[in-house]
Amino acid sequence: MLRGLGAFVVRSAEGSVVAPVCAAHASSLELGRFRHVRIPDILTCESNVDIAAPGRPAITARYPAGSASRSGAFRSFRPGSWGLPGVDFFISHAGRDRAWAEWVAWHLHDAGYTVELDTWDWAAGDNFVTKMAAALDGAERVVALFSPAYFEPQRYTTDEWASAFVHDEQQRPRLLPLVVEECEPPQLLRPLIAQKLFGLDEDQARKALLDAARGPKRPDGRPEFPPSAQARGQEAGSRPRVPGSPPAVWNVPGRNSDFTGRDGVLVPLRERLLSCKNTQVLHGIGGVGKTQLAIEYAHGFAAGYDLVWWIDSERTGLISEQFAALAVAAGLVGTNTDHTAAELAVRKYFRENSRWLLVFDNAEDPDAVRPWLSGAAGHVLITSRNPAWNEIGTRTEVQEFQRQESIALLRSRQPALADAEADRLADELGDLPLALAQAGGTLAETGLSVPEYLRLLESRTNDVLNEKPPSSYPTSLAAAVRVSMERLAADEPAAVALLQVCAMFAPEPIPTGWLSKPEALPDELAKVAGDPLAFGKLVARIGRIGLARVGNATIRLHRLVRSVIRDQLSVDRRNALHTSAEALLAGVVPGSTEDPAAWPEWARLLPHLVEVDPATTENERLRSLACDAALYLLRRGDVTSAMPFVRRLYERWRDRIGPDDVHTLTAANEVAHSHFQLGEYHEAHALIEDTLPRWQENFGDNHVGTLRSWNDLAVILGKLGQYALACEAQEAVWEKRRYLLGEDHPETLYAMTNLANVLNSSDEELRARELHETAWGKYRHVLGDDHPYVLRAMNSLARALASTGEVLRARELCEEAWEKSREMLGEEHPDVLDLMANSAYVCEELGDFEEACRLWREAWQRYRRVLGESHPDALLAEANLGVALIRANRSPQARPLLADVHERQRAIFGFDHPDVMRTYSWLAIALYRVGKVARARRVADTVMAGYRRNFGENSYQMRQTVEHLRPILQAKSRPAKRR
Repeated sequence: MLRGLGAFVVRSAEGSVVAPVCAAHASSLELGRFRHVRIPDILTCESNVDIAAPGRPAITARYPAGSASRSGAFRSFRPGSWGLPGVDFFISHAGRDRAWAEWVAWHLHDAGYTVELDTWDWAAGDNFVTKMAAALDGAERVVALFSPAYFEPQRYTTDEWASAFVHDEQQRPRLLPLVVEECEPPQLLRPLIAQKLFGLDEDQARKALLDAARGPKRPDGRPEFPPSAQARGQEAGSRPRVPGSPPAVWNVPGRNSDFTGRDGVLVPLRERLLSCKNTQVLHGIGGVGKTQLAIEYAHGFAAGYDLVWWIDSERTGLISEQFAALAVAAGLVGTNTDHTAAELAVRKYFRENSRWLLVFDNAEDPDAVRPWLSGAAGHVLITSRNPAWNEIGTRTEVQEFQRQESIALLRSRQPALADAEADRLADELGDLPLALAQAGGTLAETGLSVPEYLRLLESRTNDVLNEKPPSSYPTSLAAAVRVSMERLAADEPAAVALLQVCAMFAPEPIPTGWLSKPEALPDELAKVAGDPLAFGKLVARIGRIGLARVGNATIRLHRLVRSVIRDQLSVDRRNALHTSAEALLAGVVPGSTEDPAAWPEWARLLPHLVEVDPATTENERLRSLACDAALYLLRRGDVTSAMPFVRRLYERWRDRIGPDDVHTLTAANEVAHSHFQLGEYHEAHALIEDTLPRWQENFGDNHVGTLRSWNDLAVILGKLGQYALACEAQEAVWEKRRYLLGEDHPETLYAMTNLANVLNSSDEELRARELHETAWGKYRHVLGDDHPYVLRAMNSLARALASTGEVLRARELCEEAWEKSREMLGEEHPDVLDLMANSAYVCEELGDFEEACRLWREAWQRYRRVLGESHPDALLAEANLGVALIRANRSPQARPLLADVHERQRAIFGFDHPDVMRTYSWLAIALYRVGKVARARRVADTVMAGYRRNFGENSYQMRQTVEHLRPILQAKSRPAKRR
């Protein structure tokens, strides 16, 4: 070891000291953090060297002959090559700044540093979060490329710079900030000295980058005299360009300073172009930002091209003229050369060179563009409303903004906009970039609040969306729609009519099969709708003009385009089109509401049904369809959506067509059903008590609606604890359905199962089990093994079996039904929650109390989340959890739980409800188990009085309660302690 030269030395394989390592590098030679060593040029022929430190093992690395640079940089020591962890630099960047990231990474690598860059080093399928965490942890320093995109709050870059902002163990800063675009960093980062790279030529930018990487140092010699600005400009013209600097041949429109987001399009677009997919097409509806994307791409990756030319392609006759201008600008021909010669020169240049980008903006006709692409070796980018470019290039549909992108754009115009207001505005504008830009400009200019703007948007859509567009867009949204409709009217009046009909529907995909019914369409469209080939061409024509998305046999209008079209209609025309839309929807047959296979079609129909508002319709078929739609929502378990929908139907129809109309009564049934699923049993009972007599009086006892209302009454009475009345009503319904529908009809079996459920709560458990067994067998025969009714019957049978001692078979049935129901209905459907609760009950009967506690707790939490904390089913699950805790010898935990449940159940049902008294009886057991004998006896006496009052001294319920509370009733209170 040479004195005074630091604690580390470099040794050859033979063990001799080859060179000391200066003390300045000692800190970088800690094991696990070795980065870069400087040694004299005399070592260029060494083959193997060791790096050793006192008390530490040597690290051997190969030093290839001739690999040292003049500066003495020992560049062969690369952690990735010799198993040493970490790298010198991890490049943190926004996806939109990929060109800068690659430029910085390349020059750092060329200077001898080790670099990790996601686009170079992370493979498809890697876990992004894991890779980023490892890179941040292992890198000596993090290069942060500052730009407006880098500081957008939704990006991972925030986590990256925040992680790198802290110093390392040697108190050295880890974050190396480089500014690649003018921006305002967050307050925390503003004190940092950030090296500016943009606006410099390549040599200057490279020097600035490497100076920043090395850190500050004093000059080795006398600084050069600074050149003049003019000299710098002349010199830069012959040198390579840094990212963002345009080539000499360039006519791209100015960059949009408010451009935000779109990494999900820009980065893959760049990757595809670099992977030899030379022609890329950005297509989408008008106003979605295709042109802005193309402009941003051209500016962002300008340094990769020697020529970038923008061609306005909407008027195809002017394309040739723009190519002639390109030939002149590129110096390929003189100014007086005719167009033919200019075109030949351009084509020759395109064949012989590859570093060029051609943008065809707003191109609608593939045949007009195709001739210019023959033999092209560079990159072509096309923007179009027309999606029919399959044979030309790789298509990318440009969608509306993601919500965070919408909010960022609105905030760029209105920085003070609150999150909730920006979110609401973006939602109403459908995240359409043009509409967002217009809204932001209008709010900034007029000072309107968001609620005021939205009120105007609803009442005066055309006026609001016809406001002056932002400078980055050529025309307003309303004007663009109007012009497109006028052009279409001149060529295809039937296409205009089709768009107008679609505007009456919701802004969701509309199956074209719904629209091809001539009898329900306006005259100008009816003629075409009867011819499938002509109608298909009409739909394709709509897709080409960009007013709607067409594909997968559907048409979809953006909500604002739809609103503009509607707002431009006369009152009479709008009313006629609304009637057409009602007739079209009334003809849709989605399938049975009981069949999950039909639910996707119901889900597709529902938003359009809501849009035409069946509460106001005169179309009776549409009213029936609306009632079925409410039933679909209830069958799917979505009662929170069903209730407001069907309540509006019921209230409006009751007032308009009377309380005794068949549709009003049907809607009343579904409102009562909704109350029932929400746990509002008293409200459901009151409505059914009013509705059932109306059914009977107007339609008789045998009408399907009457029987449904009667069945609902029986089920509700059972939930209210009125078992005798419930049993009587359910027996009557079952008998009626057997007589009218037959023994094996699903509705008959449904009534049979409901009767068995009531009997299971009385002293007829064996009859209940027999009925459940019969119902399940018949259901399977009629509906198959996997229908929801069959699985529900399996659940009920499993409960009955467990109650009568056949616990092992109960568990088998319950597990099978639970697995199938979860797969079919999802984890949080009420039927699935009931099966989870039933599984917990079966576990109790098997003596597996800990598993029962786990299942009851999970069922309780899910009931609370799905149905609400005070739903009777949630409270019952909580009470059952308390019971399971007692049976698992955890009474101290059960006691407060049961006391809380009892109070909340009592507030809903009163004390005399069986569920309330049952919970109170178990609270008595919990009190007894924790030594509160006297209090347990008082609670037990109260429970006994309640059962005696409601069921009688010799009732089944009373006998069960006496047996349950026997230990308490026989116990003697402990004597009171003397004071």
